[in-house]
Amino acid sequence: MKAAIATYADTPIWVDAPEPAGGPGLVTVAMRAVPLHNLARAVADGRHYVSPASPGFVIGVDGVGVTEDGRRVYLSVPGTAAQTVTVPEEALVEVPDALDDLQAAAAMNAVMSSWMAMTVRARVRPGRTVLVLGATGGSGRPAVAVARHLGARVIAAGRNTAVLATVGADAVIDLGAPEAEIAEALRAEKIDVVVDYLWGRPAELTLAALEKRGPAEFVQIGTMAGAEIALPGALLRSTDIRLLGSGFGSFTADEVIAARPNILEAIVELGIEIDVTAVPAESVAEIWRKGHRGPTGRSHAVAGTRSAASESADSSAYTSVRCAL
Repeated sequence: MKAAIATYADTPIWVDAPEPAGGPGLVTVAMRAVPLHNLARAVADGRHYVSPASPGFVIGVDGVGVTEDGRRVYLSVPGTAAQTVTVPEEALVEVPDALDDLQAAAAMNAVMSSWMAMTVRARVRPGRTVLVLGATGGSGRPAVAVARHLGARVIAAGRNTAVLATVGADAVIDLGAPEAEIAEALRAEKIDVVVDYLWGRPAELTLAALEKRGPAEFVQIGTMAGAEIALPGALLRSTDIRLLGSGFGSFTADEVIAARPNILEAIVELGIEIDVTAVPAESVAEIWRKGHRGPTGRSHAVAGTRSAASESADSSAYTSVRCAL
């Protein structure tokens, strides 16, 4: 069997690896598509808080494959970028016929990030207003669709004004505008929930705009604009605001398992599609070096076990890999 192995010092490598061990309650899955999105890349490079202490592990955190009894399934477990994996039955969820392998693998993580943020960490419901910071990115665009699906009024904020005009939001805020204009636009809105893929300066401006204007929930998901912010203590004391994180550790595995069928259903219902092009899995090192960054600087990939893929140069910049058997 072959698998993509983390090295930390360099790119992952596609090499021979031991066959996965079987056992009672374990299901063998032949992998077909494994996404190398930002989460998978950060874990594989040793930069994520769930990265193992040492390299040498099989990369990948989710993917699509086929069981021995012919079921096409999505699974979210560590070490999916291999030709074969064995996982507990409860780790599997069947993929709808309307989604092909690449679409299911590429869209699931992108939609899951906002779905968990808005249904588990915060409670978005009809009548609430949701601000999506980073709405032009690969996960931010689906977040707009998810918020609308949940009945919210949606404000999309991002730098790519051409993409902002296409995301289907009720209102937009250009984060490339002067800060005074951004602050004015934020304060003109009554924001109930912030879904934040950026952090950094956009988060500082948003929190300042919310001062003394709660109640509000701020859900932090990504740090594309910076890993840290300056947050005055007085803002928290003077404002009815909840600061929340949304990621592995802030919700449980059981909550993720329960959400996955609903997420897949929403992907189909909302018509969410990811632009991907298949490339061989043995090219994972080359794809990793190129990064495939799009206009927003986002870098995503899908690595799998039958062939791999790189996305067209749009604002979400996905790269996809279906590992070759």
